[in-house]
Amino acid sequence: MVSIHRKYKKNNENANIDISRENLANIVGIAKESLIRTLSDFKDERLIDIVSGNIVIINEKALEQMLN
Repeated sequence: MVSIHRKYKKNNENANIDISRENLANIVGIAKESLIRTLSDFKDERLIDIVSGNIVIINEKALEQMLN
């Protein structure tokens, strides 16, 4: 999700990710239901927000650290 965010963000620090959950699940390689649960967990942890169906990254550094 971080790499997708960086692609969308360019010069706008608070860029929204406007992609369907189904397409995002396909990119990540997981089931749509698993993605929805993960997004919900990320939202609860205040890593992301979902505004008008778009994913807004709130804490990019914390998400990036999950990869390490």
